[in-house]
Amino acid sequence: MSLLTQDSIDGCFFCNSTTQLHLCDYCENIQSCERHLHIHRPSNTCLPFRILFQEGVGRCVVAARDILAGEMVIQDKAAMIGPACRERVCLECLAPISEETRCHICGLPLCCEGPRHHLECQIMKGWKVGSNLSLYLAVCIIRGLAADGETQELVDGLMDHLDERRLDDGEDDWDWKNVECHVIDQLLECGVDHSKLAMERIAGIFLTNNCDLCPPQNFVNTNNVSCA
Repeated sequence: MSLLTQDSIDGCFFCNSTTQLHLCDYCENIQSCERHLHIHRPSNTCLPFRILFQEGVGRCVVAARDILAGEMVIQDKAAMIGPACRERVCLECLAPISEETRCHICGLPLCCEGPRHHLECQIMKGWKVGSNLSLYLAVCIIRGLAADGETQELVDGLMDHLDERRLDDGEDDWDWKNVECHVIDQLLECGVDHSKLAMERIAGIFLTNNCDLCPPQNFVNTNNVSCA
């Protein structure tokens, strides 16, 4: 790994840091700080992109070199997984379930055990019945706030468009007036140990950056380098 000086390159391909930069020995197209080199080369392939920031848009993916047809561009994993549909689904496996199928502890929709539901189970015991979309967004907020420190740092670089959302007074479940009233205020009533602003920020990030896992019913919120 070749050490680069601050004057010789623009910055880390991912965070634009100019501290302790290294040129990738394999492709020689990317310079990276020590923390983010594993994102550029997650296995045996150098991924052909870098991140730029554009005012009003946020983080953007651009090609670092010519990309071949069929070549992998981005390899990533979801920062958080949760449902985002109008149907009633299990909060763990996302399968459709009946009204009677629920968690015996919190009463939320659940048909199986797994690694995800425990995050919201204790916190949302006092959740009041509302639309499925409001419930699912609340679950996504809890799961997003519970992410580890490294993931939180990556999520924090995504756009939330809160200024524009606060002007939205529509009638859909995910219009901001309803998000504040039926999701965030309810979470505060449940005793969530986070500020209203922190929950608004995660909600905005989810609504801006979520992408399909199994359309049209189930969706997954992802935090990856392609989200802007």
